[in-house]
Amino acid sequence: MKKITLVLLSVLLTLSLCACVAEEEDASNIDAYAAPDYTENIGTGTVTFEDGHAETAVIVGYSGLSTVHKVVIPEEIAEREVSGIGDEAFYQLSTIKSISLPSTVTYIGKFAFSGCTSLETIRIPASVTYIDECAFQGCTSLKSVIFEGNSVESIGDFAFLGCTALESISLPSGLKSIGNQAFGKCAAITSIKAPSTLESIGNLCFYECPGLDAEGALELSASIKEIGDFAFTGISKDYIVAPEGSYAAEYVAQMAEDETEDEAEDETEA
Repeated sequence: MKKITLVLLSVLLTLSLCACVAEEEDASNIDAYAAPDYTENIGTGTVTFEDGHAETAVIVGYSGLSTVHKVVIPEEIAEREVSGIGDEAFYQLSTIKSISLPSTVTYIGKFAFSGCTSLETIRIPASVTYIDECAFQGCTSLKSVIFEGNSVESIGDFAFLGCTALESISLPSGLKSIGNQAFGKCAAITSIKAPSTLESIGNLCFYECPGLDAEGALELSASIKEIGDFAFTGISKDYIVAPEGSYAAEYVAQMAEDETEDEAEDETEA
């Protein structure tokens, strides 16, 4: 059992590493529609945006001086309401420490802030409904994520993967799903409480989060219906709080059985 577990874990990690790379645009289809880009100066730099739904603007890029550490995105750009932060909009902008998002933003796209290694705090406006995959991956200085409302329903795969300084995050009460490795390798997190709306937790979701390996640090909810493989690898089953009779409690009990089997195999091999 232990050897099979290690093989499966290795495969999942390999797949995740392959998946968590910014995708290159497919230029093979010359007939594919591409939204036109526009630019607008916002004082601290220039944003690039595309047409959003219902004549809104979606931020898809930013450029500014390396001395600029704080960026404030206005609610309107070129007389258009800013409705989203698009894919790779602030990708690997390592000098930015603070970004203020307007209350009009409804989503945060893939790799939107990935690699922003100086970003320290982010407030997610109450208007945001989902955070896409790898949105904050590798933000190694990010210490705090603050949800200003409860509209976020999903946090995508690898969304906060490798945010090694992340200490504080209070999951919004409307959250329904957390993707694969969404908080993988967030070594500084010391407390997670699943909201009563949460239904699914992805593979390796809290992999390598040693701060959660403490009594009461990880609290699951009765609403959870699905938990992926190795979701809590490195966290002792004895420290995970789950409501009696819930699916989460059954999952934790299975973890205990697997650990017992692994110990028995180790003794046999010895």
